[in-house]
This record gives sequence, structure tokens and C-alpha cells, in this order.
Amino acid sequence: MKKLWVTALGFALATVVVGVASAREAVQQAQARALADTVRPGQWEFTSQMQVPGMPQLPAGAQLPPNVQAQAGGMKSTYRTCVDSEKAVPSDPRGQCKIENVRRDGPTVTWTGACATGQGTVRSEGVARYSGNTMDATLTTQVPGANGQTMKTTQHITGHYVGPCAK
Repeated sequence: MKKLWVTALGFALATVVVGVASAREAVQQAQARALADTVRPGQWEFTSQMQVPGMPQLPAGAQLPPNVQAQAGGMKSTYRTCVDSEKAVPSDPRGQCKIENVRRDGPTVTWTGACATGQGTVRSEGVARYSGNTMDATLTTQVPGANGQTMKTTQHITGHYVGPCAK
């Protein structure tokens, strides 16, 4: 009889332990789902690869801005910036562009932008999707050119969370 009672007590304790572990696992899964639907605020590092159809060779001695590299058919740049979870647009802080129409739906952020240049206004549209500590985006840009023609460029932007923003 004593053995049966000890076995029953052991089974009851095991059920409680499993129930606590299951509850903890459920909470962790809910937290992971909530994080997947948000944009983590803090410092992010973004890498932008821009494809420019028919991009000419840079003239000898031409210098690109810091963190920008010329590649076959385009350019690549890397930069860090602080991201606000409500306006999480992966925009290069060196630019002189105005970001407009920012919309956020869970982990997806869309926006438009305009940059005034000597050749006219450069317009862009972007969409970014955040997932935990990573981000993936596409930015299409209409660049005014000679004779009123417009050149379209596409940038693929990837990002990863670095840590909290410096105060």
C-alpha cells in the first residue's frame, strides 16, 4: 500500500512539474510571437546593395563617401543608426532626404521619400520586414536624368540589431 501511495505522489509531482514546464514554454512561445510582430528599438547596422543598370566606371581618382564601395553594376554601403520601433525606416543618416508616409503594420514598415538634388527630386518607395534581430527591405528609386528621362534603381537592404542606442 505504501508503494502505491509513493508512486501516486511521484506521479502527482511529475504532473505539476510538467505543467509548470508547459506553462513556461507557452509563455516563451507567446513572447517570441510578440517579438516577431514588433520592431526592436535600438542601434541597427544596415547594408544596402544598389543595382544601377548600365552604371559607368568611376573616373580615375573619384572618391566615394566613407563606407561605400563600387561593385559591378552598382554600389554597396554599410551604416549604423538608431531605430525607433514606430518609425523603423532603414535610412542612411548621411542622406539629405525627407522620409514621408511611414506606415507600420506589425513587423512590416512602408515609406516614401524625396531628396532634392541639382538634377531634380529623387523619389523613393520602400518596404521593410523585421523579424526579431534581423530586417530585410527593398527600396525602389526614381532618379531624374538628362532630357527628362528617369532612371530606376533598386536597393536591397539587410539589417541586424546591434544593441541599445548610445545615450
